[in-house]
Amino acid sequence: VANVSHELKTPLTVLKGYLETLLDTVPEEQSRLRRALTQMDNQSNRMEALVSDLLLLARLEGTNADNLSQAVPVHGMLKRMRENALAISADKGHSIELDVPEEARLIANPAELESAFGNLITNAVKYTPAGGQIRIHWWQDERGAHLAVSDNGVGIDPAHIPRLTERFYRPDNSRVTETGGTGLGLAIVKHVMIRHNGKLEIKSQLGKGSVFTCHFPAERLVSKPTAVAG
Repeated sequence: VANVSHELKTPLTVLKGYLETLLDTVPEEQSRLRRALTQMDNQSNRMEALVSDLLLLARLEGTNADNLSQAVPVHGMLKRMRENALAISADKGHSIELDVPEEARLIANPAELESAFGNLITNAVKYTPAGGQIRIHWWQDERGAHLAVSDNGVGIDPAHIPRLTERFYRPDNSRVTETGGTGLGLAIVKHVMIRHNGKLEIKSQLGKGSVFTCHFPAERLVSKPTAVAG
């Protein structure tokens, strides 16, 4: 899978380059052609995201956790992700609350941590209807550090929760078209947590929303617990 995904990167880059050039040169009045080119561009972007996620997942599954761990400033990372989420949300008018102490630090691989947290926050934006509420909450206690991303979105039938971290598993196939996701996000989160000796906990109710919580062990704390879950 990793080899095939890598080989797909070059032809995809060429296709995307020509599509972008064509979109810049085709006159506005040729609406049918522009519509076709726009759809092709959107699908090539989706294919590129899929290839990228496949390569990342193959690396996470096929290699041992490396020694790139460092004291990651979690507040700054999550603050930037909140700003990105608001940009993605755009006209949906989501309320995205950030409840993370400024001194929050975690011994972790920053790139892997960013991938895991980014997937959870992006999912919350995708599956929360316009005007919905999303909360990004970080706390520490005697058990370790915890990040909860909660929303009041469409929710998930609890029967599906045990399979949500499987590759390409989706409770509702119609979401593939609606969100343009790759179906690999939660599998990536799961493997990042395994590599950090942690676990992903999922709670959800249909029509009421979901809570995705990353639990990290106490040995990954930079300092003693400073906050209790609220």
